[in-house]
Amino acid sequence: MSTPAPGGFGVNHAALDKAHATLTNLAHDCPGAGAVADDATGTAVTGLKGWGSSGALKDSLDEWHQQVKALTGRLNANATAMQGTGANYLSANQSVAQSLQVP
Repeated sequence: MSTPAPGGFGVNHAALDKAHATLTNLAHDCPGAGAVADDATGTAVTGLKGWGSSGALKDSLDEWHQQVKALTGRLNANATAMQGTGANYLSANQSVAQSLQVP
């Protein structure tokens, strides 16, 4: 995400913005992608009613939903952190530029 600048070091803000957007999109798409097997698993749970497998399938589906929710939360947190990182770099660059200006 860093690119060499003439005479020094620079940050590619477009890359940080793209990473933020990617993380945000992943978080948005995660619940839908995680729900792909819901119908088939629900049908299997119903079809196996009275068997131990039915309860185990239901429990595993509940755990799956919890894990998808946790992953979505982590992706959102990472997206927010990436956005903050971009803002911090921009602020730091502006502060350094101001401090180096000759009055």
